[in-house]
Amino acid sequence: MMTYEDLVQKAWRNHALLSVLLELTYDCNLNCFFCYNDRKQRGLPLSLDQYRQLIDELAGMGVLYLTLSGGEPLLHEDFWAIGSHARTRGFIIRIKSNGHAIGPQPARRLKLEVDPFVAEVSLHGACAATHDRQTRAEGSFSQLMNNIQGMLQAGIRVQLNVVLTRWNEAEIEALCALADKLGLLLQIDPDITPIDTGDAAPLSIAATEAGLRRLHEVHLARLTTPSIEKQPAGPAELANRGVQKKECPESKTEHCGAGSTGLAIDPYGNVYPCVQWRIRLGSFHDQRVNDIWQNSEELNRVRALNEKVGETRRSAKADAGLAFCPGAAQGETGSPFGLYTAFRLRKLAAHRYREPI
Repeated sequence: MMTYEDLVQKAWRNHALLSVLLELTYDCNLNCFFCYNDRKQRGLPLSLDQYRQLIDELAGMGVLYLTLSGGEPLLHEDFWAIGSHARTRGFIIRIKSNGHAIGPQPARRLKLEVDPFVAEVSLHGACAATHDRQTRAEGSFSQLMNNIQGMLQAGIRVQLNVVLTRWNEAEIEALCALADKLGLLLQIDPDITPIDTGDAAPLSIAATEAGLRRLHEVHLARLTTPSIEKQPAGPAELANRGVQKKECPESKTEHCGAGSTGLAIDPYGNVYPCVQWRIRLGSFHDQRVNDIWQNSEELNRVRALNEKVGETRRSAKADAGLAFCPGAAQGETGSPFGLYTAFRLRKLAAHRYREPI
């Protein structure tokens, strides 16, 4: 009998598409300072019929995970039709939302019509002052807290996603405490990236080296605290994403799943290796996804680059355990091998943390 681990290893070996992220829209009801979406991007949006065709094709390809993202995905005029159609095709559905639009009635509808495996909602601080500063929307923290309760009451599994910045890095412990109080998983991402236009303004609030070191300390302390380890829905196992990376199957040669087991598709049908690695592989307006997956010369080039990145990072033994994103590197430095800002800071923080006290 094939285990899940066997399935993942087989996917890596055979370049089987397992996961697709759909950016349904770049519209958003918040205005987060560090958002990487290019809201000025224009193109021909995919129609509802095209989304249904796309979802049917992905199901036929054996895709397991489907993520509906944005912008704010619930602002797409056909979100409910897209989500419910995806449900009928048997995907494990994830929703990436800021949570601002998921009040009690939408929460019940989300459970009934889409029934996601998890709704990942963005949290930007442990208090209103910090959260609202980053969203640039007064009252957004209070509304999010109320909406989370509504989602939980509707039976939706909720995960909190935090992007670590210099504005909220002093609240790492408080963020963990808030997640524990709510009984929710917490994922803290230490990386901020430029806007997809290349504008580096978001990097101005990237977490400091001290903040990243503190993330290390809190993460390790929680992992070694028995009372925390026993919590079934606490943030311990997710609190340090990107600082310590789980090893991938030995049989794979690529550095990550970008273009190997995953793809991202923007609101205009453009297909990319992942949401960070913005190399256009083709368009659903012109080609079936399976044609791109099997025959794209650009995708083959990305896979070759991904393999070389893997070789390069494995040879950098001093950086063992540090996650490296070739997409973020490409976006900031112009090369998938470049040492981008977030990685350099994380490397400094990790190496100094490892030094004897």
